[in-house]
Amino acid sequence: MGLSPFLLNSPIITLNTASGINTEVVKLKIGAFDCMIFQDMQFKYMAKDFFINADAEELTEALKEYNGTPENIPSPFIAILLQHEDRKILIDTGIGFSEKPIVFRGASHEFKGRLHYLLQQENIRTEDITDVIITHFHPDHIGGVYSADAQLNFPAARFHMHGDEWQYWHSSQSDNQPALFKFFIEKNITKLKNKNLHLIKGDIVELIPGITAVRADGHTPGQIALIIHSGREQLLYISDAFLHPLHIERIDWQTNYDLDHQKAKLSRIKLLELAYKDNMLVNAFHFDFPGLGRIDKRSGTWVWNYEER
Repeated sequence: MGLSPFLLNSPIITLNTASGINTEVVKLKIGAFDCMIFQDMQFKYMAKDFFINADAEELTEALKEYNGTPENIPSPFIAILLQHEDRKILIDTGIGFSEKPIVFRGASHEFKGRLHYLLQQENIRTEDITDVIITHFHPDHIGGVYSADAQLNFPAARFHMHGDEWQYWHSSQSDNQPALFKFFIEKNITKLKNKNLHLIKGDIVELIPGITAVRADGHTPGQIALIIHSGREQLLYISDAFLHPLHIERIDWQTNYDLDHQKAKLSRIKLLELAYKDNMLVNAFHFDFPGLGRIDKRSGTWVWNYEER
């Protein structure tokens, strides 16, 4: 797959919570990159959406290991900031923030993501962000691109995303997708057309020196994972290729949020093999915050191990 320059041994990375006490921000080093992982908000999912083909009894038992129940699967929304020299690179933008609930088709929705507050707390000015990478166009990843009053939150940034993701959501192929998803895209993505937009093509693309996009379609048609690599250290950000550790350990368990289950499974296997082969540190958007761990294999079955904090 042409990845040999990046397949290096990945040492254990020491994690530190910001200011020593802030559980919403975790800091780490990835070679020359200073990395911060932000908890935008905490959400709750249901097993009927997360595991649509799992045996109910087996699922209930398996969820106990992760402090979940079929009625309550806790999940954070996150964003990542990478800093190196004169670049500040934001990966995904959270759900966004609005003082007042958004009324859409008669329903009221509250979106109070904390990313912009946390950036401010860390003395990161949004106008200093040089690059924004969008892994796919679901609301919890794109909601912070524009403010509630329709102002671009990162006016100096170049926006990177996969062309197949753009094409799908801006064509009749996505007509049957949830109306709220389309609303978020019109509000946060479509208006980028005449901005500093970079639509990538293909399976493996170096977006920025030290950051390589790996196509991971299935969840959406143009979702990307990211390899962040510097020196002999690397981190694989898997975005929503997996929504829960059980999607690693039960590779055939499907989620209602994947558009194409077969492609999603193939992407999962590709990322698992990539991470396992080189003992990569892995970051998952929806796993227990900050979603850091490693992939192991026991008796032919994939295993997720959270990194000690």
